[in-house]
Amino acid sequence: MTCRLCKRDCQLKNSHIIPEFLYRSLYDEKHRFYRISVEESEKSTFIQKGVREYLLCGDCEQRLSKYERYASTVLQGGVELTVSRDGNLIHIEGIDYVKFKLFSLSILWRSSISSLDIFKQVSLGPHEEKLRKMILAEDAGRDCEYPFIMSPITHEGALQKDLIIQPTKTKLEGHVVYRFTFGGIFWVFVVSGHRIPSVVVSASISTNGKLTMLPREITEMKYISNMATELARKGKV
Repeated sequence: MTCRLCKRDCQLKNSHIIPEFLYRSLYDEKHRFYRISVEESEKSTFIQKGVREYLLCGDCEQRLSKYERYASTVLQGGVELTVSRDGNLIHIEGIDYVKFKLFSLSILWRSSISSLDIFKQVSLGPHEEKLRKMILAEDAGRDCEYPFIMSPITHEGALQKDLIIQPTKTKLEGHVVYRFTFGGIFWVFVVSGHRIPSVVVSASISTNGKLTMLPREITEMKYISNMATELARKGKV
């Protein structure tokens, strides 16, 4: 079969779409987590591994694994960073721009090429091939290309790590955006061939390794509260 990244014909691995380390806080004592579907026809079930699909060859899986290992040290500790606060804003410096951005974009890209229902709203069109070439060439692009905003999700001051939500598509000032929730963070990827507002670019990771985040209280996030209401309506929770 053909690897979706390098395009070689070879044996494929059962690859994670969202890296395994981001599921750790969801597992119970039997290494299971409870998957709740918003689809009425699907039952909620226990799953022992994160969502996977045969997409990549072994070499390409290793290629992405190095970005995942680095990102885990940024998100969960293990790499020296400079963190400062300005009111509600959190400023982080010292991030490896290429590794962290390619980690982030690889999740967006993998979600787009996946055939799994959970990722059905992620469809990048011509941007899918552009991202494939960037990832393969280890090219993170300019900071104004495919910027993303990260907002830690909190409740009464505590980071809410035990939450992964089906990604959704919406619009932001005329640009297509994809919203993900994992690792205790709300991620907003802006996918556009047009000039992206400077306020979005300035909040995204910059080529000099700086990142600005604005924590959000989970009870004030309509995106999540509306989904919880829908799950309750369907008797899922």
